[in-house]
Amino acid sequence: MIFISLILVVLLVLTDQAIKYFVISDIDLYETFYTFKIGGHDLFSITHVRNKGAAWSILEGKTVLLIVIAAIAIFLVLFLIASGRFKLKFEVVMLSFIMAGGIGNLIDRIKYKEVIDYIRTDFLDFPIFNFADICVVVGAIGFCISYLFIETIKNRKKRAVVLGALGDTESEVVNSNEVDILTELSAVSDEETIVSENSEDNKNEKS
Repeated sequence: MIFISLILVVLLVLTDQAIKYFVISDIDLYETFYTFKIGGHDLFSITHVRNKGAAWSILEGKTVLLIVIAAIAIFLVLFLIASGRFKLKFEVVMLSFIMAGGIGNLIDRIKYKEVIDYIRTDFLDFPIFNFADICVVVGAIGFCISYLFIETIKNRKKRAVVLGALGDTESEVVNSNEVDILTELSAVSDEETIVSENSEDNKNEKS
């Protein structure tokens, strides 16, 4: 699974860099190349911009710091994938998306000292982003949903096991009580039989 994960990371990074190469080569800075419309309304457009910070231009100009943070995050995700802690293929794939997105933007910061962004949402005010950003967001959301879903299932199974164990204990207690009651009833019955037999013997002796 690790080998497949690394192949997926390479393919995603190559896709990200290929798109950015096209943007840099064929679209001037701040120029809009294409706009996707529905019913006369602009939804998305391809617009060439540069970002020297993180999302919403956070830490703008702190290129070295952003490179260090990205490198640490990438190695952390790589460690999680290699550790084999996550058994589901979906979780590993989502981690691969996060890793690929981080590497894609890290290459930009090292190569250009800034990130190449180009996808603009025209129907709402949102920072322009790129394919690498999509990989990170999709990977993070998918991984969190998968992890929470699995944890929910595990908790339900644990609860079912505990309730099952408690149910068996209660059953054993009830069965034990039933046996005790039957034993007492049997003893009472035996005593009554003995008393009855004694009284008959006494009558016979008198007669």
